[in-house]
Amino acid sequence: MANHSLALAATDMLTRLTGSREPLKLLYTQPDRAIFLAEEAHIILKVYSDVQVLRRDHEVAQQAASAGLPTPKILNFEAGPPAVFAMRQVIGVPLSSHYPDAAREAGVYLRCLHGLGAQPPFSGGQQHWEEFILWWGNLEIEHARQAGVLDEGQARGLRERFERLRPLLAQRPIGLLHGDLQDEHILLDPQSQKVLAFLDFIDAQPGDPLLDIAVLTLWDHALTAPFLEGYGTIANNAETQHLLAHYRLLRLLGSITWLLNRGFHDLTAKYRIELELAIEA
Repeated sequence: MANHSLALAATDMLTRLTGSREPLKLLYTQPDRAIFLAEEAHIILKVYSDVQVLRRDHEVAQQAASAGLPTPKILNFEAGPPAVFAMRQVIGVPLSSHYPDAAREAGVYLRCLHGLGAQPPFSGGQQHWEEFILWWGNLEIEHARQAGVLDEGQARGLRERFERLRPLLAQRPIGLLHGDLQDEHILLDPQSQKVLAFLDFIDAQPGDPLLDIAVLTLWDHALTAPFLEGYGTIANNAETQHLLAHYRLLRLLGSITWLLNRGFHDLTAKYRIELELAIEA
């Protein structure tokens, strides 16, 4: 059950928008946040105790729309606390390699988002991308080692692998990343293969554009080629694939410890199998 104050804030926002108090469907919850759907009104309501985090989501969504990305229609934002961000519901299916035309179109749009630009510091406080990635990699490797996901030899080998990336990482361009570009955050119409919306800019941050693409293609590597074709300025060559493999590895490490810390042990098994394959590659 979502925190009562979060649910109340969502209901109050809906009432102001529509004049009704229809029951809300809880889509997602953590202790400090919740996402609700008003099914009759087709409205999504995101409610966060952390006002600044949700304000950032709202601001980047506005920037993305101004840059030409399809995004849900913004209905209102109130700082609260708790903060409430209301938008029109978009109904579609997640992007996948089954829809290559949509993948190419999504690549064009993502390049526009990255082109908005963003500057360090990165989320760990570093001023240089290679320092950030090595810091992040060591952090995730240590967390995974402590959780028993990696043994000492695997942890040492991964640290060495990321250290060897330093010269390549130092040359990477920096743009405004979506920050959590899972396939479900790009919705499309399966009939027309038109992209309907990019969702959830809560984790937007500066970084290498390939990191977004690595997250998007984590479970669907076949999506990479049409997406890069649409993106247009990143060659689908050995260097790109090498970086994508290491960014995916980082995502897997971080996801496993996140899931374990929240008790999702069954889902963790899927990630551990993929991680083992990535380490052996």
